[in-house]
Amino acid sequence: MKVLILGMGNPILSDDGVGLHIARSLEGRFAGTDVRTSALIGLDILDIVAGYDQVFVIDAIQNGGRPPGTVVKLAAGEGALHLFSSHGMHFFEILQLGKDVGIAVPEVAGVYGVVIGPDCRFGEGLSPLLAGKQAGIVRQIAEDLGRERTYHA
Repeated sequence: MKVLILGMGNPILSDDGVGLHIARSLEGRFAGTDVRTSALIGLDILDIVAGYDQVFVIDAIQNGGRPPGTVVKLAAGEGALHLFSSHGMHFFEILQLGKDVGIAVPEVAGVYGVVIGPDCRFGEGLSPLLAGKQAGIVRQIAEDLGRERTYHA
């Protein structure tokens, strides 16, 4: 089974890129699992996910009720900041389009939203607050991914 961990985010908007940072931190932790990142939602996402059986997505979410750094497990179809676009098709529509035209697209086995604050500043690194929580976020997602990969295999 080919499995992909896909980190989404904006690499120049600090905490908005948390999905990119967390995904890169998971690289090499799971045998037979690839890690990729993307800052864009568009048809080119099909090139990234095509041929995988499962994809786990990590992205930023804004949720005023939860503190920054909280990991929220979302159902497939629920969105985080980069899975939906006001300018075109969203992630799940793109996957369906790929399926409709015969591209082997993966099952979305999980979506992890990492809560960020309302302010995103320019910068390539995480804010000190999220940087301090990064190891715990990685550990939490890695533990859940370990259970999910066993369950879905």
